[in-house]
Amino acid sequence: MHFGKMPPQYNFVLNPYPDMRVSSCPFCGQKTGQRKLPLLIHIAPMHLIALNYTCRYCQACDLLIAHKHEIEHLLTGLFSQAHPDVVGNEYLVIGTVEKKAWREGLQKPKSVAEMLPHASDFANYYKELRARGTGWYPVGQEPPIMEPLVSQEWVKSIR
Repeated sequence: MHFGKMPPQYNFVLNPYPDMRVSSCPFCGQKTGQRKLPLLIHIAPMHLIALNYTCRYCQACDLLIAHKHEIEHLLTGLFSQAHPDVVGNEYLVIGTVEKKAWREGLQKPKSVAEMLPHASDFANYYKELRARGTGWYPVGQEPPIMEPLVSQEWVKSIR
């Protein structure tokens, strides 16, 4: 089942490590470039936003890599004044939106029904990257998988 009305495009993964930049593709190892495009994000319970964001991009794998902490920082800035109760809620990056429709939405906000014809789901959605620790290990022993840091910004405030 698709959310957007346009054909799915791009593969997508979130990078949960704030101190790790992805200069090479985690799947094929080729150098990544950048691609700036509006990401369509659903924030529970009923918020949908198109956020123009620069992702790392692997052309060979058609893979967009977004940095989780950067997205959460931008979302916190957007919602902390108008809807502070939303900050810290579950969210999902659903897909992308056509640039033209995104620009039009900046001038005159669009309803979900108006945005859907210009939205595209991801072809494949990989939940989050996982990286192995670095250092010296005995032959045959794999480095442990590093646990990502917990967000310090995108958290529910206690009132």
